[in-house]
Amino acid sequence: MYIKKQSDNQDNTIIPDHLLLAVVLFGQAWSLWMRSFERSIHDAKLTVSQVTALEALYFAGRYMTPTEIARVLPLEVHSVSPLIDRLYHRKLVTRRHSKSDRRSVEVELTDEGKNLLRLIVPNLRSLMDDIFGSLTQQELSEFHKLVRKVSYSCADYLGVNKENLESNTALLVGASSKIKRSRKMKGK
Repeated sequence: MYIKKQSDNQDNTIIPDHLLLAVVLFGQAWSLWMRSFERSIHDAKLTVSQVTALEALYFAGRYMTPTEIARVLPLEVHSVSPLIDRLYHRKLVTRRHSKSDRRSVEVELTDEGKNLLRLIVPNLRSLMDDIFGSLTQQELSEFHKLVRKVSYSCADYLGVNKENLESNTALLVGASSKIKRSRKMKGK
């Protein structure tokens, strides 16, 4: 963990303006992003976590355990079971016991879940274009670096494995790129 030692003459009860501004701006942006995301998926009657879980299953292209889904969201594992239950009752996912460990459950996206994602993704794409379209490629790259750096600092503070963050990013972004390449090759 990276904790900077305060000098003896610093008042620990005052948050410096530059740090407070960073926290306020990040909080505002995150809150507005989540409200925008929720609005873009409103018609599907799903939560952001449910959509993210469906996307993770879609991009993984295989059964995933609740632990794997929790890492992608990121949520605590105990929070994923009720989320999976709601998706299961809507027939968006299937569940089965693991062949290697009968105590473990595996979850997969159904055709109905895939079809719902196909309806949602254009709204999400439009949202992302609207939100991030004003940034240049250089600004977007810098944004990626800064958000990753903040994520790593949060992971250090919480004792979360940073490799999980990278593997989750690779799962979602890498699979998305693979699907795009596949579609280009098929001429879609």
